[in-house]
Amino acid sequence: MKNESFNVSNKKWKIILNIGIIIFAVFFFMKSFIMDTSRSRYKKALKNIQEQSFQGIVVDKGFEKFNHNAAMIYLSNKTKFSPFGQFWPKIKIGDSIVKKKGQTIITVYRNTEKIILDNKEILDSWEK
Repeated sequence: MKNESFNVSNKKWKIILNIGIIIFAVFFFMKSFIMDTSRSRYKKALKNIQEQSFQGIVVDKGFEKFNHNAAMIYLSNKTKFSPFGQFWPKIKIGDSIVKKKGQTIITVYRNTEKIILDNKEILDSWEK
């Protein structure tokens, strides 16, 4: 009496192999698409932040309804910028702000206080 339960025919091997290839392809696609997209988003955001430069006194804070309700800081020289949500409560009307091109840091001056807001810290938290 032969034990037929352990015999795998060529047809079954082909099915098993095809399933394995499909699983590998799906895993490879998800890894490359999702992880590369995340890294690409990080690099693009970092570059955009580094390209910005502004300085002035905060004259208003608000939300632009026509721009997906984006939070905006308005400066005395008619410049505006959109900070990360974590920075919103830290910036007050009357503060003096400096953001130099090539850097990720926004420096906020309030009376005798100097507050450093680093955009890179927020971006780095995206990767965790």
